[in-house]
Amino acid sequence: MSCPDCVTGYVHTDTPKGTEIKVADINAYATGDEASKRIIVIGADVFGWKLVNTRLLADEYAAKGFRVIVPDFFNGWELPTWTMNAHDPNESSRSFFKRYVLVPASLFIMVPCVISNIGSQVSRVTSIVSALRTAHPDANIGFVGFCFGGRFAISQNFQFDATVACHPSLVKFPAELDGIKGPFSLAVAATDRAFDAAKAKETERILKEKGLKDIEVVVYEGVSHGWAVRANLADEKQKQARDDAVKQVVGWFEKYLTSDHAESSTPATS
Repeated sequence: MSCPDCVTGYVHTDTPKGTEIKVADINAYATGDEASKRIIVIGADVFGWKLVNTRLLADEYAAKGFRVIVPDFFNGWELPTWTMNAHDPNESSRSFFKRYVLVPASLFIMVPCVISNIGSQVSRVTSIVSALRTAHPDANIGFVGFCFGGRFAISQNFQFDATVACHPSLVKFPAELDGIKGPFSLAVAATDRAFDAAKAKETERILKEKGLKDIEVVVYEGVSHGWAVRANLADEKQKQARDDAVKQVVGWFEKYLTSDHAESSTPATS
């Protein structure tokens, strides 16, 4: 079950620098050096590949030398930003109808529609990574997922050279931890109802008991589920946590999306 924080947050304001392309015949936002041998695929939350916040994050990663792809894993469907129970910069206030009717409806009706076909989304992940490896055989490919996308950073880790899961939700725990075969970093809010500090520490214990060494778990205090994408940037604590999550993601991929690491550890098959 999704939590209310899955459909809340703040819309950020800036202009993305990338372009829209197709990868494996799937729509995607692309940014960064096309010749880069370090590629990051982003698994967006329920607001989808068009959310400006996610595209701005992609631009930040790209500024560090990565090629970044944000595919449409929901096949043209995403939750509209007006469902956010937060301050949209295009509106001066929230109406009673929006706050008490539209937002709950998005949680209990619209969100299940998006997540009902997990198999199709996994198939799209596989198609994307296959197409990228064919087009860029010398590249190292990582995946970072947020909320619903964070689940695939866990279950589909084996398809990538490294993955990062930020505030993942709907994870079949602990069964889907079996998908983790390579470098894996986890970012969670301490009190996140979907994946809290205790579950994060249990994840770390299980993976290390399996002999996996390239594991990182970071617990963020004082923030809620979704902070890595939809933080209130006017709130100093939220902004700092959001920026720290960016550093966590970039640092992980700078360490593991390298030719040296790829030679010593090839993505396993499930």
